[in-house]
Amino acid sequence: MGVAATSTDGGVAGVTTKPALEVRHITKRYGGLTAVSDVSLRVDPGEVCGFIGPNGAGKTTLFDIISGLTPPTSGTVRLDGVDVTRQLPERRTRSGVRRTFQRAQLYSRLSVEDNVLAAMEWRGGGGGLLADLFATPGRRRREAERREHALSVLTACGLADLRHKPAGSLPIGQARLVELARAIADQPRLLLLDEPTSGLSAHETELFGEQIQRLRTTGVAVVLVEHDVGFVMGQSDRVVVLNLGSVLAEGTPDEIQAHPAVRAAYLG
Repeated sequence: MGVAATSTDGGVAGVTTKPALEVRHITKRYGGLTAVSDVSLRVDPGEVCGFIGPNGAGKTTLFDIISGLTPPTSGTVRLDGVDVTRQLPERRTRSGVRRTFQRAQLYSRLSVEDNVLAAMEWRGGGGGLLADLFATPGRRRREAERREHALSVLTACGLADLRHKPAGSLPIGQARLVELARAIADQPRLLLLDEPTSGLSAHETELFGEQIQRLRTTGVAVVLVEHDVGFVMGQSDRVVVLNLGSVLAEGTPDEIQAHPAVRAAYLG
């Protein structure tokens, strides 16, 4: 599948932008099983691209390949034009790739606030070990700034009142919002969301959607895997339909909903 270099709401009409994500001819085989077969796509900065398809279509496997958790059998992954196919997940994370998972993966014994702060720890606190040991003014100032930023992210996600609660004590809907807050606390370039609305209430789903749309206005590329077709159609600029590891169709939400093969295989 090839995706034309068209402008999105996050770009300038008539101007070709370097894709935030470009996947070229990705195939993943496990022995005799082909989980992903010759998939190519691009996602531009500020674009929301939704993936739909039945269970076993290859959506999560493709996410694992993009985020570096699983190497492809063949094909390449490029981030901002750079080939990262053989880069470790940590390297991709520092390049701006963030991800949530089908099952929320939080530091259950840490507070909600500390889960979000953990996303920024890799940048260091400033001043090195001595600054940490003696709590220098610069170190205290940076820590205060990070906590203020974490609080603003939690507030946007409707979690400010829960910031001191252990993350492991939260119901699934709130846990997913914490995972989102952690993913966006350190500004991403590419955000991969795997079944994010599973277990969310209508209000929580609305909050999640508001954050997706806010992120796109800042130039973040968002790739969304979701079984809630209505949510995908409402959030996405473009929708890709996977079936048995291959691309069945792609297009705007209206085009996908009217596509005969998609209706027969998936939408009904």
